[in-house]
Order: sequence, then C-alpha cells, then structure tokens
Amino acid sequence: MVTGAAQGIGAAIVREFLREGATVAAIDIKPEVRVGFQAVPEQAGKVRAYVLDISNHEAYRSCVEDVAKREGKIDVLVNDAAICFYGDIFEDSLENWRQVQAVNLEAIYWGCKLVAPHMARQRWGRIISIASTQAIATEGRLGSYTAAKGAIMSFTKSLAVELAPHGILANAIAPGCIHTPMSVIDGVDETQTELFEEWYVRRRKIPLARPGEPEEIARVAVFLASDDCSYVTGHTLVADGGLTVTF
Repeated sequence: MVTGAAQGIGAAIVREFLREGATVAAIDIKPEVRVGFQAVPEQAGKVRAYVLDISNHEAYRSCVEDVAKREGKIDVLVNDAAICFYGDIFEDSLENWRQVQAVNLEAIYWGCKLVAPHMARQRWGRIISIASTQAIATEGRLGSYTAAKGAIMSFTKSLAVELAPHGILANAIAPGCIHTPMSVIDGVDETQTELFEEWYVRRRKIPLARPGEPEEIARVAVFLASDDCSYVTGHTLVADGGLTVTF
C-alpha cells in the first residue's frame, strides 16, 4: 500500500514496486492515480487505484479492509502522502497547521494502526514513512510541515520498538531536494532557479551538485521493504546527496 501515489516520490515508489513484481494498492486523493501506472516498462506486478482522502478515517479503514480482503494480506505500507503551506509564524494560520498535521502525521498514525494487525498475524511486515531533511536542518517558513516530518522520525522509533516482537520493521526515509511537483512554489521550480544553481550546484551545498530524482528515493523504499533490510528498524535513512553533512 502506497499513499500519495499520484505523483512525485509516491508514484515512483509504485512504479518500482511494480517492476519488482508486487501487487500495489496506489492511494491518493487525486483521481489521476487511476491512470498513472498503465504503461510501466517491464511491469511484473499489478496495481489497483484507490481515490480517497487518507485524513478521512473511515474511508481509509474501508480501503485497508478492501485490500486485505482482495489480497489476503498486507506486507508493506509506504506513508508518502503529504501537503505543505509556506509562511512564517506571523503568516501561517492555525487552520493550515491542523490540516498539515491531519494529513502528514495523524493519517500516518491511523494507517499504521490499521495495517499493523494484518502484519502481526503473519509475523512479517514493513512500514516505511517519508520524512524530510527539513526535520533535520530547515530553511524556515515550513513550521507545520517540519514539525510533522520530525514527529514521523520519532514515531518511527516508537513503532520499531512496539512492532519488533511481531516481525514488523518500521523505518523512515528523509529525502533532500528532490525534483517533484512539490518543488514548484508559486509556479517556479525551485530546483531550476539561479539561486539553487549557485548555492547548491556550483558551490556544492549539495555535494552531488544536483537535485535528486523520485526514482532514487523509490529504490531506497524497495530496499527497506525487502528481506535485505532484515536487521534495520527504527532508522531514518537520509537520501539527500550529502546536503545535511555540509555547512
């Protein structure tokens, strides 16, 4: 099960799982998720789209129940869906804060609560949540988003301890500057601006001197969902081209 599957990192994760032969439930509030994976090269798996708002608890519950009934099990949950609002503490609103927490944090808790019993019964499962380097070193003006992503990292540690006796691993991924629709702010792709080129590329604030691509995060998710990840839990794997190790 992959949330936020209509675009960006979520869509790339769905495509990678399909190439690996998985059966994927692609979940998004955008109806475009219904047609996004019909022509994946070398597709070995199959996909079923679910259009819903994951902050609607009953709709999410119905989705999980349908997946479990159709497939007989749930092996992997990838919590990718997220929203953000730009503005500092003077500009932001309590309404925005609550909306971000509902989607970016509360829905992750609820999704984990829904799938954990299915995974526990089979004594195998993987929960992967997409955090952000904004929770490690922030540029500001993203308070609600940063708070939720930091909470995801902490919640992942708690999940790992609680679920380990049931054979379930819980990990997070903290992407850096990734070229996705979320990179576009007020119609401008921030990874293509002169400021980004000067600071992050030419001056190598990102040591690899480029933004990442969604597929590069998707491969990390495939690793964390695999048997190769058998001794990794409670960890946040940073995939940022070196951004957070520079100063």
